[in-house]
Amino acid sequence: MPSMFTDTDKFDGVNWPTWSNNILSIAALKGATGYLDGTIIKPPKSTSTPSSEMSWNSPNPSDNEWEIRNAWTKIFLTFNTKNPIGLGINVNGIAADAWKTYKSGYEIASDMARQNAEQELWNLTFSDEDDFQNHVTIIQTKLSQAQALGADILDKNFKTILLNSLPSS
Repeated sequence: MPSMFTDTDKFDGVNWPTWSNNILSIAALKGATGYLDGTIIKPPKSTSTPSSEMSWNSPNPSDNEWEIRNAWTKIFLTFNTKNPIGLGINVNGIAADAWKTYKSGYEIASDMARQNAEQELWNLTFSDEDDFQNHVTIIQTKLSQAQALGADILDKNFKTILLNSLPSS
C-alpha cells in the first residue's frame, strides 16, 4: 500500500515544493522514481513467467511487475492529492504522464509564487508609526510563507532583510 500523507500534507495546488520533495523522497526509497520520470518503460507482453521478482528500481521488470509498480506509483500520487481531477492532473495514463501534468501545471507556478513571496519580504518597510514587535512578526510570517514555497533564505539573509526594512535615518 502506498504511503498516505495527512490531509494537511496532501497536494492542494499550492504546496508544490514541499509535497513534490516528499513524493520524490518516498519514491526514491521505494525504488519508484523510474516510474515517475518514465525511465522505466513498459516492456512488451511476455508469455513466460519470470523466475524471480526483480527489485523495484530494476530497469527491466517483467510486464506484470511493471503494471503493478506503475499502478502503485500512480495511486501514490493521486491518493496524496486532495482533488487530482479538479487540479487538472492526468489520472488516465501511466504514472509518468500524471507526474508530467503535476510538474507542468505547478512547478513553474510555484517558482513564480516563491519569487513573489521573496520580493514581498524584501519590500517590507518599517515606519515610525508602526509597532516594532508587530513589524518583526510580519517579517517572520512572510519569511515562513516564502520558505514554505521553497525559498532558501538563510539566517544571515533574514538579518539583512530585517535591517533593510528599517528607516535609514
